[in-house]
Amino acid sequence: MTANSHRLSPTGVTRRWLVGTVLVASVAGCSTNTSGLPLASTKTATATRTAMGTGTKTGTVTLTVTVTSESTATVACGAAGEICCADGACTAAGTICVAGGATGDGTCVACGAPGEPCCTAGYCGSGGCCVDDLCTASGSDCPIGGACDNGACGSCGGKGQACCTRSNGGGRATCTAGGTTCANKACAACGSAGEPCCANDECLGSGTACKGSLCVACGGVGEACCASRACHTSGTVCAGDGEPTCQSCGGSGQPCCDAGEGEAPSCSSGLLCAPDGAGGVDTCHKS
Repeated sequence: MTANSHRLSPTGVTRRWLVGTVLVASVAGCSTNTSGLPLASTKTATATRTAMGTGTKTGTVTLTVTVTSESTATVACGAAGEICCADGACTAAGTICVAGGATGDGTCVACGAPGEPCCTAGYCGSGGCCVDDLCTASGSDCPIGGACDNGACGSCGGKGQACCTRSNGGGRATCTAGGTTCANKACAACGSAGEPCCANDECLGSGTACKGSLCVACGGVGEACCASRACHTSGTVCAGDGEPTCQSCGGSGQPCCDAGEGEAPSCSSGLLCAPDGAGGVDTCHKS
């Protein structure tokens, strides 16, 4: 790259123009991106410039310039064989997130068929039974005893039946039908608003989240935040630690609104977002 010609006036010499050549010395590797976060890359260039003039002196200036740039890339997630999306979510039907994988973020795999992992809330296809997080085919013997029949292992594990225990007495009581959990030694429905949370604190109803072992409505003002700290009411933001809730945002004394990924938090006109407000929440104040 040739620099623009311009005048230099170092001591004792009048310089008329500057001819320069920029050589890229090294390029640092990009950070590994596995979750849709911004990629940061750093480039270091060495420029050698020679100044020429009417005097008897010449000079060479070596300048090292470090340039840092950021870019955002989205990594595919949620389909079978892809990494899990935020909060361990898989978006393709008949898939579930299992731990591990090359990136450590978990991998979405097929679920529900005999020998495959159980799907969300312990569901298995074709009346199968979920035992030890794996599906047993209907009509086959359950690993914990009894024959699998429409989600029940013999006389236990189905909705309304007693919770199953292993024949040797080991392990915890469990339910084998999808959408059930063991409560008070019986298998009860789980996952909908007002019902117990299913295994792994899962809720099935739209707009519900697990809070204190119970599935509750989420996303509205004053309600629990939904998955990925989402709120579904305009003008609200998920705020608070421990068990955060959806709160009105943008007004004076209210939390700053979330303007989206990569954007600064926002407030109503005439207000500024002050970091580290009361309770550790960025708060809107008069400018």
